[in-house]
Amino acid sequence: MMAKFNFYLGAAASAWLLAIMVITAELIAPFKNLLKALFTHHWIGKAVIVTTAFLVFGLLLRGKEQIGNFPDGKISWYSMLGSLIAIFLFFAAEFLM
Repeated sequence: MMAKFNFYLGAAASAWLLAIMVITAELIAPFKNLLKALFTHHWIGKAVIVTTAFLVFGLLLRGKEQIGNFPDGKISWYSMLGSLIAIFLFFAAEFLM
């Protein structure tokens, strides 16, 4: 029986998308303003887009149990950590400069 949803790969894709959007919104004001205009607040916009990406990628990748030699659980874990580290390092660099 084929899985109906891949939580792990949906979470991995949405984690990287969130990191990209957070950094992009801080560097490119028109992107942040677009999110504000469409969703009343830029964080609400990010939440809607990330949730949509989670659902879409989770459904599209439902049959995958691994990518290459990496199981989907490890991909998810490392993606979440990588996303967190990328956001932290970005804001640390912004603070120090």
